[in-house]
Amino acid sequence: MLPRMTGATSEGEIGLALQQALDAMSDIYVVYDSSWRFVFQNHAQREAIKLYGIDPDEAMGKVLWDVMPFLAGTDGEAGVKKAMAERVVTEWEEMYPHGLRLHGRAFPTPDGGIAVVARDVTERWKAEMMSRAAEERSNALQKTTAALASALTVEKVANIIVSEGLSVIGAHAGSVTLIQDDGMMHIIAFAGYNPDVIHRFEHFSLDDPFPLSDAVRTGTPVVLYSAEERDARYPHLKEARQSVRGGAAAAIPLIVDGRVLGGLGFNFPFGRVIDTDDVEFMTTLAQQCAQGIERSRLYEAEKKARALAEEANKAKTDFLTTMSHELRTPLNAIGGYADLIQAGIRGAVTEEQIIDLERIKRSQRHLLSLINDVLNFAKLQAGIVQVSSMPLDIDSIASQVEELITPQILEKKLSYRFLSAAEKCTCNGDSEKVEQILLNLLSNAVKFTDQGGEITVSIECDSTSVMVNVADTGSGIAPDKLDAVFEPFVQLNRTRTSGAEGTGLGLSISRDLARAMGGELTVSSSLDHGSVFTLRLPRSVSE
Repeated sequence: MLPRMTGATSEGEIGLALQQALDAMSDIYVVYDSSWRFVFQNHAQREAIKLYGIDPDEAMGKVLWDVMPFLAGTDGEAGVKKAMAERVVTEWEEMYPHGLRLHGRAFPTPDGGIAVVARDVTERWKAEMMSRAAEERSNALQKTTAALASALTVEKVANIIVSEGLSVIGAHAGSVTLIQDDGMMHIIAFAGYNPDVIHRFEHFSLDDPFPLSDAVRTGTPVVLYSAEERDARYPHLKEARQSVRGGAAAAIPLIVDGRVLGGLGFNFPFGRVIDTDDVEFMTTLAQQCAQGIERSRLYEAEKKARALAEEANKAKTDFLTTMSHELRTPLNAIGGYADLIQAGIRGAVTEEQIIDLERIKRSQRHLLSLINDVLNFAKLQAGIVQVSSMPLDIDSIASQVEELITPQILEKKLSYRFLSAAEKCTCNGDSEKVEQILLNLLSNAVKFTDQGGEITVSIECDSTSVMVNVADTGSGIAPDKLDAVFEPFVQLNRTRTSGAEGTGLGLSISRDLARAMGGELTVSSSLDHGSVFTLRLPRSVSE
């Protein structure tokens, strides 16, 4: 230790040099005797206690606890007392008034006192705290982003933002407020407020003199850095601020695509100092909140629209089902009575009458076909068509369809060829649906191939698929029309002359059925060279 006394000349010189060296230190150095009296203070110590209004010269010879009573209960007090009592070196670090953070060490001295060295680590500590806060906020934003990904309602989004924001930013109350259809502001999520405060401010106007109103109305954050600034700008809210023990506050607008949806508000405890980093973090939270709310609203709108569409689709299907039944009954009666007359049950009929009866029956069958197409299309669109999957012998199905289409082929004097695959090809699918698709394709081929033309059905297969190709020698389809042939209610005039009849649903239905079975229906064509429709189905793994 270095008491302020003189001795031998050599000792005095040494003591002076040592005192000058200690005064040159940036660290605090102070010595106490065994009775806790100040014995020595270097320059850094003398400057430090001046911050607390203490005269360093008057402190010399006085007891530490009388001079600096505010040290009672601190880690520093515990550290120096342990060093004094147990004669051991102690160490500690803590905050002191005026924002000073010291790292202290106490050393026993030979005369029974102690020497204390303390280093100002305030800047290092602040840097560490800033780094830690930045990491915590980054983690909080990642956590918030993950939580928002599964938030499907506006209320859920708002509650996540408020709860995550409070814990990270050090606020003790917060809320999310949205603009309603009537133009009023409404709190949809909050934390930290008592019910009386929420009841008072649950609904308010954009014109009310509140921080959130101003932020939302102007689209600019309102940041009140202290209770004094807050009371000065909004004196009518002083009582409300005091009721929540509030100090600083912030109101951030929720903006997405240039539209203000509402505001995010935070209240901080009295004495909490907010800075630009806090404002930046709150602004980022507000952006996440606005985007999450917009996403949730779009999801809810899409969900509602989908429900309405499904309801309308069901009503359409129900209507078509009922109408098809109502139309089929008289059409079947027409066909039945035509058969009775043609059979001579009502008396003899002439050759001319038989021809007329055939025309009636042909028209009756055509109308039934149109009704079935519309009904099948409606069922596919509504997703109520059941499709099974089992191994199918595609050659057998093609032969069955050939028997059904032969009369039409003979009537138009067309050539027909069937080319089986070199190996047995078994596909997975629904036999009834596959037959329906092939019948549609062959009916179209007959319809759009001129008299004397040719239709070829060929089977191919590879390791994963079975392909059925239906080719005709009609006049083909223009390249710019190929994509349209599968659209519902579209019927292209593939012949030189008009006259094709139908709803334009056959190919659309066929492709939907193919896809329902895990396959696909495609077309290739060129003008004057005909068309090839290819049905591709999954090959059976049991082969």
